[in-house]
Amino acid sequence: MLSHWNERTLPDLLAEYGLTDTPEQPFPNDGWSGATLTRLQRASDGRSFILKRTSWAVDWIARATRDHALREGFVAMGGLRLPAQVVAPYLGAAADGTAVAMLMPDLSSELIPWERPDGAPTMTPAVVDRVLAAIADLHAAPVPEAADWPWCPLRERLTLLSPSSATRFQADGVAAGARFLDGWAAFDDLASPEARALIATLDADPTPLIAALAPLSPTLLHGDLKVANIAPLADGRTAFIDWQMVMVAPAAVDLAYLLVANTSAFPMGPADVLDRYRAGARPMSDDDWAATIDLTMIIGLLLRGWRKGLDARAGAHLASRIGAVDDLAWWGDRAVDAAGRRL
Repeated sequence: MLSHWNERTLPDLLAEYGLTDTPEQPFPNDGWSGATLTRLQRASDGRSFILKRTSWAVDWIARATRDHALREGFVAMGGLRLPAQVVAPYLGAAADGTAVAMLMPDLSSELIPWERPDGAPTMTPAVVDRVLAAIADLHAAPVPEAADWPWCPLRERLTLLSPSSATRFQADGVAAGARFLDGWAAFDDLASPEARALIATLDADPTPLIAALAPLSPTLLHGDLKVANIAPLADGRTAFIDWQMVMVAPAAVDLAYLLVANTSAFPMGPADVLDRYRAGARPMSDDDWAATIDLTMIIGLLLRGWRKGLDARAGAHLASRIGAVDDLAWWGDRAVDAAGRRL
């Protein structure tokens, strides 16, 4: 049985770490789910902590992924058995009214920056290899056997940012909905007819994509592999924060978001990143790897075509120096070709 985060209260959790009556300070961050973060500094030694709160009422990602249990709280309670080199750096979780509150050390200085002012990559090739090795270790970890784990559902993860989801978000008053819709409008203006048709088809019914994933081995996935959630630690381990969409599914789901969400981070293109990942991943047949690459392309475009549309409209360039217009065409061509083979 899982230990439930609501078995303790927030005052008890704060007291355990000497933070009773410690004032909470605002902590600016680039999250957009509706969860809130504050910083607490312990008077006895000056150590900083981050307190994250989320609830069904405030968090649109929780609602969109049917996260009634607030699954990140179970990760914060130590519910995952992770490889030695992979860290979920939570100190604990507790109930704060109807919200879950999760305490963690302040890793601000260790987290990989989302972007740099000069537009250069935020990771060197050596850091890329270290991060990919940690992701490969995570994907090789044993899946918890507890039947009551509230995993993020696959269908909802695949369609989280699709055009129809964006329409629902806007109708529900989610601020990000309008941005997603604007991105999909840019995608429709600039992507190929074939790529637009593919996204429209999967948005209406992702069942063929889910069926294509089914033959591949499921594994433990983080679910939100943007580099701003990753911290290479000084002791050689790698910490991953924000496990809100932790799930069990084939690696292609994690790899797709890793590639499409981090265009400001990688100094190399997607094909090179995938090759580097495979070098440290658990053994996979050539046929399964070919299917993984194909499905990564399809899922990546479905998850992030809206942002690729915005970047292409703006005439942006990626950290790898590829123009966003060419990048959109590259993803569209590969996703369409892959769909012809897999869907």
